[in-house]
Formats: sequence, C-alpha cells, structure tokens
Amino acid sequence: MSLPSSPEVRQRAVIAAVVTVARVVGWLRAEDVADDRGSDSSEKAFMVILAIALGAAVTTAAVAFVASKTALFQ
Repeated sequence: MSLPSSPEVRQRAVIAAVVTVARVVGWLRAEDVADDRGSDSSEKAFMVILAIALGAAVTTAAVAFVASKTALFQ
C-alpha cells in the first residue's frame, strides 16, 4: 500500500498525524484534568489491598524459590 501521490493529501495526512501525536502526548501528561481532588477512600483502600496482595505473592514466590534451591544441597 503506497501513500497518496498528491502533495496536498500527503500534507493533510502529516498534519493529522502530528495533531494526533500531540493530543496523545497531552493526554498522557494529563494536561486537561477536569477533577483533581484525588482518589476517594474506596479506591485508596483497594490500592492498599492490592499492594498487600502483591507483596504477599512476591514474598511467597521468593520463599519457594529459595526453598527449591536449598533443597538441591540437602
């Protein structure tokens, strides 16, 4: 598939691409935040529970890994 040969169409496509990239970058940087009051308490509680669960999973995996490696030497 080739790009259109018309310079006007090509220029419009480049401008559209630049505008799209600029909007995506602006969205990623959160330039137009409508409400910046922060998370409500239920979201914070969920994040705490998620962090504890993730920490427990990582600790369990580390203990299982160390146990399997030390079992090789017994």
